[in-house]
Amino acid sequence: MTRPGLRGRIIGFFVLAMALALAGMAAAAYFVVGHELRSDLDLGLRREATRIARQYPAEPDVAAISGPCQYLAAPNCVQVVAADGEIRSENLPGQNLPIDAETRAVATGSADAYFSDFTLAGYPMRMYTAQLEPGSAVQVAQRSDTVDTGLRRMGVALLAAAAAGTLLAAVAGTLLARRALAPVTALTRAAERVARTRDPNQHIAVSGSDELARLAVSINTMLDELDAALTAERDSRAAQQRLIADASHELRTPLTALRTNIDLLRRAARLSPAQLDDTVAALRAQSEELSGLVTDLIDLARADDPAAPRETLEDLRLDTLLADRVEAARRHWPAITFETRLDPVTIPGAPARLARALTNLLDNAAKFSPAGATVQVELTGRRLTIRDEGPGIAPEDLPHVFDRFYRSPTARATAGHGLGLAIVAQVAELHGARITVESEPGRGAEFTLVFPG
Repeated sequence: MTRPGLRGRIIGFFVLAMALALAGMAAAAYFVVGHELRSDLDLGLRREATRIARQYPAEPDVAAISGPCQYLAAPNCVQVVAADGEIRSENLPGQNLPIDAETRAVATGSADAYFSDFTLAGYPMRMYTAQLEPGSAVQVAQRSDTVDTGLRRMGVALLAAAAAGTLLAAVAGTLLARRALAPVTALTRAAERVARTRDPNQHIAVSGSDELARLAVSINTMLDELDAALTAERDSRAAQQRLIADASHELRTPLTALRTNIDLLRRAARLSPAQLDDTVAALRAQSEELSGLVTDLIDLARADDPAAPRETLEDLRLDTLLADRVEAARRHWPAITFETRLDPVTIPGAPARLARALTNLLDNAAKFSPAGATVQVELTGRRLTIRDEGPGIAPEDLPHVFDRFYRSPTARATAGHGLGLAIVAQVAELHGARITVESEPGRGAEFTLVFPG
């Protein structure tokens, strides 16, 4: 059995609630009106008995019977009964009102007046018995089927009204549910459209400020986040593919050189000692170059992997780490003068990654500076500036200096693979820092790394 949908359940609950409410109102009206009709009948009987009791001493024939009780149009049937049960008023044969011990007790004054129901000639009757004078009681009766007929007709009318109200509630419930669930229908269609097209850019139109409108806003926000996540994933995959393609291209040259030199070593017997030394030195240089390239590729790939563990940052003295890297650069670039001005600065950072980035910046400045040039290193607050005296960077190359494997025409004659500054940008992003470069052709370049405060 198929379970009804949300709209069907809402309509069903609405109709059920309306039907129960209408049934409750009809039942209450039925009982209230029935009580009022019986109260009116009892009040008429009591008034008639009171009237007879007042007029009886002066007009004894006021208690004379007026006609057969079985006729609906007849007035009240009246009967005077003595304490011994004798009927003292005029009566018709077969039309006597019932007399019992309670009736005689009322005549003697030992019991209170009371109402009773009985059947006379097949018709329901309602009777009131009260004391007329000491030693006698008066009985006043009237047909009660008028009350039953009125209640029956009223019950039919209430039942018809409840049925009509329930039908109207079903129609109104259908219209209200359709209107109330229109935003839900829009949300469902939007979700189905996104699932079908896999395009989270298709948003839901929002109107109003109720709960469903807020739900639509939340879904639109979720779609934006999903689109951003999918875009980031696509960009990450594209970057990884570019990294693989560029790495394959860059690895081809050192691998080819290694293979060539290895082939030369296979003919070592034909080589002179000097040629053999040159070949071994070339192999060492190429293996170091290849090792550095592989290390750079591993660092870049690890940072692009969302599943890789994040680097743990610790408080470190940036000026001390920078001074250590400058000393290493002086030993590696003896022809370059490094001038430093370092203020004490403590930042949260990853020491190994930050040392690698600083080394890359210093090597880049020294590599493009002529012999005898000066590289200025200044750390003021959280701002690190490195200036060189190299040929500078052309304006068209400035936007690409931090791209992976990018090498400007002037840089292609120097050693390297175009990954040093890309790693610097990656490390800056890890630390929440901002890396910028300013340069004019022929006047050197200035790299600035600003850490967050």
